[in-house]
Amino acid sequence: MLKLTISVPPKADFIEHPEILLDAWRGGIEVLVKRHLLERNRSRPSRAPMPKSSYYADAAKSVTSAIVGSAAEVTIDHAGIALHYYGGIVLPTNGRKALAIPKNPAVHDAKPSEIDPSRKLLTLIWPKGKTAGVLRHKDTNEIYYLLVKKATIHADENVLPSEGELLEAANNAMKSIL
Repeated sequence: MLKLTISVPPKADFIEHPEILLDAWRGGIEVLVKRHLLERNRSRPSRAPMPKSSYYADAAKSVTSAIVGSAAEVTIDHAGIALHYYGGIVLPTNGRKALAIPKNPAVHDAKPSEIDPSRKLLTLIWPKGKTAGVLRHKDTNEIYYLLVKKATIHADENVLPSEGELLEAANNAMKSIL
């Protein structure tokens, strides 16, 4: 989850019905964030041979906003969005020893345990001393998953519109009702 809080300029406090301006301010920011995420989803290439992800389009669907005091608060309630914005390291959880990254369209959006619950279909290949391994299909030798001990996600401030773009969208929304 990621929250943005943008303070409303002081001039809104002197208007007879500031709540109307605050709501326009909030709405302008929310619309811009949604459009930005949808454009990011559209413009990002798929990683062949994997199907194109709808990650940022799904994030856009999760955007909500509210007025909190004299600020607009926009929330993107989507798994991993803060990780993409701030960056960080992803480690295996639930006692697992590695992260499984799908590398074959046949296993897109599925965990190895869902593909091979009996553990007879996939073969583990992890050379000694190496930091990565693979899970291959036993019969076809196709690589289904890349296995890594950790993944580093670099910070990307372009996940969101710039502060200037947010303020411009909010001001334009306010001007449209004046």
